[in-house]
Amino acid sequence: MNELKKQILFYNNQIVQKENKVFEIEKGKIPIILSAPHCVPQTRNGKIKQEEGETGAIVQIIAKKTQCYTIFKTSHQNDDANYDIDKNMYKENLREIINRENIKLLLDFHGAKNENAFDIEIGTDEGKNINQKNYIVAQLKEKLNKQKIFNIVENQKFKASSIYTICKYIHETTNIPCIQLEITGRYRYIENLEGIKKLIMGIEDFIETIKESL
Repeated sequence: MNELKKQILFYNNQIVQKENKVFEIEKGKIPIILSAPHCVPQTRNGKIKQEEGETGAIVQIIAKKTQCYTIFKTSHQNDDANYDIDKNMYKENLREIINRENIKLLLDFHGAKNENAFDIEIGTDEGKNINQKNYIVAQLKEKLNKQKIFNIVENQKFKASSIYTICKYIHETTNIPCIQLEITGRYRYIENLEGIKKLIMGIEDFIETIKESL
C-alpha cells in the first residue's frame, strides 16, 4: 500500500479512537497551530453536515513533519465550531492554547465541494485576519504554486469574515494572523493521493519558510 495512504488511514483511525473526547490538542515545538474542526460531522442550523474528509489526517501528517501544534475535532457534539454563535469549546480551547503557548499563526483547514471553481480558497477577510501582512499569503501561494497548485483564489466565497468563524474569532481575541483554507477533494480525498501529496508538500514548505519571520 502507498505510504501516504497508510498514513492517512492511520490518522483517520486515530480520530475515531479518540471519539470519547470532544477534540484533541497536540503540542508542537514551533509557534504555528493547524486546526481541523470539521474532520467529524457537525450540526448547523439543526442539520447534520458530513465530515470534511481527510482534513484531520492532513493536519496531523503536516504537524508531525514540521513540529507544529494541532487541534482537531474527534466527536460530533451537535455543534459547529466554525459557525456557532454561542461559546464553543473548540474555539475557546484554541484561544487558550494560543495565548498559553504564544502561538504566532493559525492555519484552519476545511473541505470544499469539488464543484467550486477553485481548488483552494484562502480566506483572510480581505487581509484583516492577518493584520494586512500580505506577504504571508504571498508566500503560501508561492509554495503551493511550486507544487503545481495554481487554481487558488482569495476572499471570494469563504472569506472568514463572520465573528463566528474560527479565524475571525481567534484573530479578534488574540490578534495573531489567521488563515482559513478551503480545499476541494482534488487535493484532499484519499483517492487523490497525488493531490494530497502536493498540498502537504506545499504547506510544509510554507511553514519552514514562514516560521522564522513570525
